Amino acid sequence: MSDRHQLRFALAALLAGLLWGYARHRGDRRTSVHSALQGLEWFIAYGGAAALVALARNFLERADPPEPPEGERVTHFRQVVAERTGTEG
Repeated sequence: MSDRHQLRFALAALLAGLLWGYARHRGDRRTSVHSALQGLEWFIAYGGAAALVALARNFLERADPPEPPEGERVTHFRQVVAERTGTEG
């Protein structure tokens, strides 16, 4: 499963955890805290933290393109075309 799909799955688990935590602790004074903790727990359990780290690493690797070595620079390309007819002996 790719990192983006894993993150989407973990976000769905986060939402389900928020709803479950709210439903389970709705009579408590700290309903929102219990709900947030349950959602965070499910997000981490379903690989959300690992997916975020992997996406951040990929983003940082793409953000810094490799610099060409000093002194070596391509300024133009030259293409040589040789015609072969098949009658040459």
